Amino acid sequence: MRTIAARDRQHRLLRWATLLERNPHQIIGLLSPSWAGGDARGTMVDRPSAIDVAWSDVVLRVMGLAGRSRGEAKSFFGLSDAELDRIAAGSWRCPVRPAWQLAVRIRNVECPRLENRIVGSVVALLLVICAISYWIF
Repeated sequence: MRTIAARDRQHRLLRWATLLERNPHQIIGLLSPSWAGGDARGTMVDRPSAIDVAWSDVVLRVMGLAGRSRGEAKSFFGLSDAELDRIAAGSWRCPVRPAWQLAVRIRNVECPRLENRIVGSVVALLLVICAISYWIF
């Protein structure tokens, strides 16, 4: 994985999310997860992938996006396998997603604070419910 500056990574990821948000209801084909040999295959269905959307942007290509492969995307956006899987990988049950969902995933990888707050709030709510039920019964 090529190391890029945090500011460049943030700018590139936000540009990618913005591209997907331009047509939020477009159906995007998801990639096979990296642990399932996703590097060798393209999308699981005959649809453009999120990487194809990034590749179609001239600005990202001028900035250095060198190809449509999983490896090129990981290197250009400064992502790990897990982060790219979180953004663009699917399963046999869900081989496609709307573009807006992928944009949300990209923004959560770029800045996970909001997502962490939501998860923390849900956990706190569950603890409160358990405490109340323990106290009542």
